[in-house]
Amino acid sequence: MDINQTLKLKEIDQLDSAILQFSKNTLITKRICASLLVAIIAIILRVTDDKLDFSIYVASAVTLLIFWIIDSNSYYYQRLLRIRMSKIVKELKNDDLVIGFGMPLKKDEKITWGKSLFNSSQLFYLLSIFVVVAVAICDSIELF
Repeated sequence: MDINQTLKLKEIDQLDSAILQFSKNTLITKRICASLLVAIIAIILRVTDDKLDFSIYVASAVTLLIFWIIDSNSYYYQRLLRIRMSKIVKELKNDDLVIGFGMPLKKDEKITWGKSLFNSSQLFYLLSIFVVVAVAICDSIELF
């Protein structure tokens, strides 16, 4: 194995470590978001004497949107790193050490911010926002 192959394999290891860290961060982001939502709702309920207030819905939606953008950003860079790994694997295609390595990608996959915002990993935020909007609509209908 020549020095270029060795360096490329080391780059793959580094990229894989970065991808794993991004993956862990997305799980942590979702946990923090859920915890923060519970805290925000509890604080608003306490301040409004346990009455549902429209600010609960606004605060929840804004919190979800912020975390959705943060998590989408992480997903975007995770996919970029996977694309780079795929290119390195193509360069080393004759080397048995890297065959089947990493997450399979579509041929010449290109990542966009739209794909990052709307993918299965981000479904948590989209569904949560739908729930907040649905509950806000139901609550406003009951007020009239």
